[in-house]
Formats: sequence, C-alpha cells, structure tokens
Amino acid sequence: MTAAARKVNAEAQNKIGRRDVGETKLFQRVFSLDAPKADQPRLRLLEDDGSDTFRSVHRGAMAFAEGCYAAIRNPNSHEDGLPELPEHEALEQLASFSLLARWVHAATVLTV
Repeated sequence: MTAAARKVNAEAQNKIGRRDVGETKLFQRVFSLDAPKADQPRLRLLEDDGSDTFRSVHRGAMAFAEGCYAAIRNPNSHEDGLPELPEHEALEQLASFSLLARWVHAATVLTV
C-alpha cells in the first residue's frame, strides 16, 4: 500500500511541478477551491462554473485524499506489527489509491 501511496503522491507532484509539499498537504492545496497562485497551481476535475457541484467535487476529492493518507498510508508506513490485511481489505485500500490516481491523471492543471 505504501508503494501505491508514494506513486500517487509523486504523480501529483510531477503534474503540478512541485516537490516541496507532499501527501495530505499536497492534496489540500491542489484541490483547494482557492484560485491558483504563482507557486501554487490547482488541479481541477471540473470547470469552475460557480456551482455547488464544482465545490462539492473538489472538497470531496480533497477529503478523500486526506483520508487515504491518514487512514491507509500512515498506519501502513508508521506502525510496526500491524496484522496482515485480508486480501479483500488490501484490494479495497488499493482501489482507493487507484481512484485518487485516476482523478489526478484526469485533472486539468490550473495556473496563473
């Protein structure tokens, strides 16, 4: 799981051209509803039409990414002696990072 988390993080960093921030903070910034700044591009899954849907999708993507890193990646990386997950649970966790990777890949980079 840690490898999948690292790969998604690296792909997001590559897409926006930033290596100074990673994981939770990276996704909080790239899916932020704030306008991009010179050194802070954004990832957009939808065009900003001012709708609740636009805001919901990006808020949800940010929260989902935070959850993936906090609840899946962190325990797997920092806790020794965790029991091995049953196959179906490991696949579910992998699917979570797969979905996040798909969103990163599909997103448009918004810059100033």
